[in-house]
Amino acid sequence: MKTAFHMIKPWDIIITIFLLILSLVPLSIFSFQQSKINAQMEDTEYVAVISVDGDELKRVKLTGHTGTEFLNIPEIKCTPKTVEIKDESIRIKSSTCPEQICVNTGYISKPGPSIICLPHRVVISVETIGGNIDDEVIISS
Repeated sequence: MKTAFHMIKPWDIIITIFLLILSLVPLSIFSFQQSKINAQMEDTEYVAVISVDGDELKRVKLTGHTGTEFLNIPEIKCTPKTVEIKDESIRIKSSTCPEQICVNTGYISKPGPSIICLPHRVVISVETIGGNIDDEVIISS
């Protein structure tokens, strides 16, 4: 064991510490960027946009929504009260389409993912209103 310590030189320790500190630089940069994004998102409101055949039918404000609400939209040819808004998220609760992909998508609450039902031509997406979020920023959840 003593022979191993004799092989370590002072510059080995200095270089090791320098490389250790250098490896933490990306973490600090990404943390700083994420804090800026979070600060911008505080003033942002989220709105769900429900479209059928490319025509916008309804806009529902998600920010600040509490409780559970079911929307009955006659243009959507699924089961009655198919769209569910729970707290600050939205989903298609049930559908008559064969594969149920829109139902299995689950809740969405932020821009990015969309709920799409191809047989009924329904698209539900979330948009932002207000705030200073750039279109180029990708937000992961």
